[in-house]
Amino acid sequence: MPAEGFPIDFYRGERIGKYEVVTQLSVGGMAELFLGFTSGPGGFRKYVVLKRVLPDARDNAQFERMFLDEARITAAFNHPNIAQVFDLGQEDDGLYLAMEFIAGQNLNQITGACLRRKDQLPLGFTLSVARDVCMALHYAHTYTSPSGAPSPVIHRDVAQKNIMVTYDGVVKLLDFGIAKAKDSLERTSVGTVKGTTGYMSPEQVRGDKLDGRSDLFSVGVMMHELITGARLFSGKNERDEMMKILEAPIPWPSHVAPHVPEGVSKVVMQALERSREKRFATGRDMARAIEAVAGKMMLDAHDRAALMQELFAERMSATRVMLESADGTTSGVILESAKRALRSDDGPYLPERKDEATPQKGVAGMPRKPSRKVAAAQAPRKAAVADTGKTAAPESRSSNVLWGLVLLAILGGGGYAAWHLAKALNANTADENAGALPTNDPSELLPLGPPSDVGEAQANAAPPAAPPEEEPRPKPEPANARPSKGRGKLTLVVLPESDVFRGNKKLGRTPMFNVAMPAGEHELTIVGPDGKKRLLVAPIEAGATARFRLKLAEIPER
Repeated sequence: MPAEGFPIDFYRGERIGKYEVVTQLSVGGMAELFLGFTSGPGGFRKYVVLKRVLPDARDNAQFERMFLDEARITAAFNHPNIAQVFDLGQEDDGLYLAMEFIAGQNLNQITGACLRRKDQLPLGFTLSVARDVCMALHYAHTYTSPSGAPSPVIHRDVAQKNIMVTYDGVVKLLDFGIAKAKDSLERTSVGTVKGTTGYMSPEQVRGDKLDGRSDLFSVGVMMHELITGARLFSGKNERDEMMKILEAPIPWPSHVAPHVPEGVSKVVMQALERSREKRFATGRDMARAIEAVAGKMMLDAHDRAALMQELFAERMSATRVMLESADGTTSGVILESAKRALRSDDGPYLPERKDEATPQKGVAGMPRKPSRKVAAAQAPRKAAVADTGKTAAPESRSSNVLWGLVLLAILGGGGYAAWHLAKALNANTADENAGALPTNDPSELLPLGPPSDVGEAQANAAPPAAPPEEEPRPKPEPANARPSKGRGKLTLVVLPESDVFRGNKKLGRTPMFNVAMPAGEHELTIVGPDGKKRLLVAPIEAGATARFRLKLAEIPER
């Protein structure tokens, strides 16, 4: 019997083909999604997402063709940055797809989490995600069928909602549901436009024939928005957005956000050329251009995973609860709390761009934080956070107590100790654990069973190479450093991104990884977007790496 006050999950235990349903995830206009699994001898269990056509849509021949196209087009794909389709079946309840279960969040959810914290999405995160999306698109655009015949696939709906980052930092391009292959069975009627309006290319708006460069324009829109923190082609309605795509001036990202390097702006603006002949010829060309201008800013999968774990610790735990509930031993109270956490509001999303606004500059050309009025307009309901006790909704205090029990049971009291840093700095003592980067492996929180083909390829791949270390030329140590024998390393992540100085020498811009430094206690000056100077005392031990991840506001001012 379910716990009092918690509804029965009528779908639990239902079978769709060879898959057993754990719970319903969502319901759309044409299809519904379920979390399911298939099991076998020796405790084998493989989790999948099941997509089933709703009864009302089963007589819609066009949707059924589109559904079959999605399965036919993507089932043969084998790329680490494209979500896989495993199975297509039909029962009395209609057609269904079994797709790769991805434990992570899409870019809308990631930017929403940053906005709730009043943080900026790191530029290196955006660049690395865009690079991986470009490589996934290049694979689709140049796809060759098993028979050897070229069969290029145009996605046609590249947008934040269709790009996910897993909790272990892997980028996944989703939803080829309206993709068009060269020999696609589904034909779009003349004058019919499909896709997410604000991310369409000009030729897609006009209804012209598309090639891969249309998807690259959409990547340019996505990059512009994530870099500047505002929508690019937002309007009152779809027609208004389409007119802006065709005619509205496009500001250079570096003019809106002065901290953005000019080279990055140039890549974005080339992708956003209205004439497709002036854009990058292929996704691989655009990926290489991003790599060339990103340099050390580019975050690898490990760095992305650290950020995801920081932003979504609660949802990671809720996901684990959902997966473990497949064995039927999870209590109704805990399971319902996990569902609520996973279904909580993802907002706020990126605001509309104000063309008339002039960005204010602080020290080092960084834009200042938005005014209190703007911040208040963008602020969402306070979300539940394990280590602060803040509530997700005023009417649901009891669920927060329950959720706290869930987190304590799963994480064993774990959490982030960054908030201890200010206290440690004021005492001028070195606490090894203060502000340390998370060391928990996200895969330990998400036991997904035997890996999928994509996951197996990732698991067997060599770990990403560490950023190359720069050995500075020998110089006399500044007066504010307490020298000691030997050398160590410093990894420093400050949100939002900030400049780091040791004495009068600029060490770089956060995030910084494995920077070689002499052993000893170093007084670092941190200069963020607000232009204020803050003091961080960083103890460096010989042969060790000091790791800090913290918010700018947590560092005391000089």
